[in-house]
Amino acid sequence: MKIGENGNQRSWTKIALSSLSAMVAETTTFPIDLTKTRLQLHGQSLSSSRSTNAFRLASEIVRSEQGFLGLYKGLSPAIIRHLFYTPIRIVGYEHFRNILGGTDADSLSLSSKALIGGLSGVIAQVVASPADLVKVRMQADGRLVSEGLGRRYSGPFDALNKIVHSEGFGGFWRGVFPNVQRAFLVFQPPL
Repeated sequence: MKIGENGNQRSWTKIALSSLSAMVAETTTFPIDLTKTRLQLHGQSLSSSRSTNAFRLASEIVRSEQGFLGLYKGLSPAIIRHLFYTPIRIVGYEHFRNILGGTDADSLSLSSKALIGGLSGVIAQVVASPADLVKVRMQADGRLVSEGLGRRYSGPFDALNKIVHSEGFGGFWRGVFPNVQRAFLVFQPPL
């Protein structure tokens, strides 16, 4: 095996493992994200007149939406998002770090690491934005179901198709600027 092939193998392994670990983390925490999104969307319009907390809402989702699987409505676009977002963010950070500091990452200042970490997060979020939009829209469909209406989307590809037809290609990046700001600030580069 040539030296370059070994480096490529390590890069592909890193991409695969970073994507896989992000997808496992997303799957594990998705019910919490779904509950948070529903609480934010529903506000005072929840069917119950008493105050609603996350546990009560999650119980209502399980009871009224396909049982326990109802807590995972919208998971597929979240998984698709991590096929792009996480490896672009991690590999992008390493690429920028190597351009600025060579192989010695310790030679970079904390502010340089933060800047290239933020830049790699921004690029990753712009690429992953369509999947992020579909995830939130599919999560929001639960509100329609709780009001006795049908879902807008049957799955992520149906959502992508309907969004491009009703909002145009640019509709995939609705809300991208706040997401980019968050991605810039959230990525924590290794110190």
